[in-house]
Amino acid sequence: MYQLFDEQKGKRYPLTGIIKEIGRTSECDLVIPDDDRVSRVHARLDWDGSNWVLVDLGSTNGTLVNGEPITERKLQPGDIIEVGDTRLRFLPLLVSDNAEHKKTTKISKTPRGAREGRADATKPRTFAVGKTISKKEQE
Repeated sequence: MYQLFDEQKGKRYPLTGIIKEIGRTSECDLVIPDDDRVSRVHARLDWDGSNWVLVDLGSTNGTLVNGEPITERKLQPGDIIEVGDTRLRFLPLLVSDNAEHKKTTKISKTPRGAREGRADATKPRTFAVGKTISKKEQE
């Protein structure tokens, strides 16, 4: 899985699905409303089954990859896409970058003191990673 990273704004845009349109209009998948040099529908990212391909859609100011104007280009990790004055870096999506991949993990283990006869020490402990869970969910 890949993402576009806007280094200027610190925003990450995970690439899911097959087609992603980039532009100023709210109908696009990746909306860049505050850049007047971005066309309403500027470019499109297509998933061809093994690679993401960037296609300029006849934008007024063109689309650049690594400083070169393109009409269509297969993307490589680390490529810098320029639409208008906006720079987006094409990067692999790490699990830690994507909140959708964060899940609650329940870990039960006999804690220290259980062998010493402490009644409360034999209850399993629950740790939440990613979100808190209620006492009812623990039981």
